[in-house]
Amino acid sequence: MQGQPGITIPELAVKMGIKQNYLYRVLPGLAQEGKVRKSGRGWHPKG
Repeated sequence: MQGQPGITIPELAVKMGIKQNYLYRVLPGLAQEGKVRKSGRGWHPKG
């Protein structure tokens, strides 16, 4: 997916208006549940 590099945690935090450290704790759990996946530096929704 060359055209869709995903979103980084700092970018996501700015867009959501929340702190990065919260996302660093939450995203790995969401990945384990199969809701998101990490590819390179970016995160992508699964679905």
